[in-house]
Amino acid sequence: MVKLPFRVGLVVAVLLFASVEAHAQYRRGNAITEAVAKTRMGVITLKVTKDSAYGGKKTIAGAGFVVDERGYVVTNHHVIVDASRIVVTLGDKSEVEATIHKELAKFDLAILKLDTKKKLTALKLAPAADLMQGETVIAIGNPHGYAGTVSTGIISALGRDIDMPSGAKLTGLIQHSASINPGNSGGPLLNINGELIGVNVALREGAQGISFAINADTVKAVLSKHLSAVKVSKVSHGLDCSEKVVGEEGDRQQVIVKTAAGEMKEGDVILTVGTRSLTNRFDLERSLWGHKAGDIVEATVLRAGKKTTVSITLTSAETRTASTR
Repeated sequence: MVKLPFRVGLVVAVLLFASVEAHAQYRRGNAITEAVAKTRMGVITLKVTKDSAYGGKKTIAGAGFVVDERGYVVTNHHVIVDASRIVVTLGDKSEVEATIHKELAKFDLAILKLDTKKKLTALKLAPAADLMQGETVIAIGNPHGYAGTVSTGIISALGRDIDMPSGAKLTGLIQHSASINPGNSGGPLLNINGELIGVNVALREGAQGISFAINADTVKAVLSKHLSAVKVSKVSHGLDCSEKVVGEEGDRQQVIVKTAAGEMKEGDVILTVGTRSLTNRFDLERSLWGHKAGDIVEATVLRAGKKTTVSITLTSAETRTASTR
């Protein structure tokens, strides 16, 4: 073995280390890049044409997100109010026309239906009950027409109330520090796992890093009511359910039966209905779209710690309404 003088050996070691560093490969991806990548196909941009008060037309930019693979999306009401035409750009860059399914000015939300037969990718709706002040958030939108813009920040505060220019008072908002601008309205606010925790709605004018989002629980309540099995398919399941946050990983939320019907019992945790897994009340409603009165749908529930298969017999929504008058 050849022995080198100490100083020569030190120089050789430094040069070898520098060579290794120059060719080292580091992992550039992280939780944020992964969240953006897996939600990309569920985020949309909007080009909304409105009649100008001075004659002619004006076009504004907005954003939104897919809530069901059959073509339902959500955005802000102020983005689409008085629209004469709405063109949506999907995650694959294709453009489709949209019609307004429901306007909810009180919550500054709107549900749109896209004119497409493509199977879309819906974002996962997270619970808002376990949001943490200081946790990382990701905003994706269409600021000033720059589609797919990503910004990050933290939750600054919870339970904020603001007055909108329309006169509506929005409550229970998430205040966060991710940068948003005109065109971000209606776009998703995600957590580090790529779950939707809010809908970006406003920024504090003249301030840096003060942005607001409608929380996901408000979104789920609106969807459960206005895209219910009763509204979409005129059938009723007869159940009243609540949601419970049960953990930090995986499916963090469960659907619990409050008012039983048929073979369901109070306290059952509904795991699946038909082919759809349930993590919120809206999942229950959309699992029954396309069915008709008299259909029997199988469901899996967790009862006393054991999985059990039960049946849901659907009834006519008109019959149920008449019986409760």
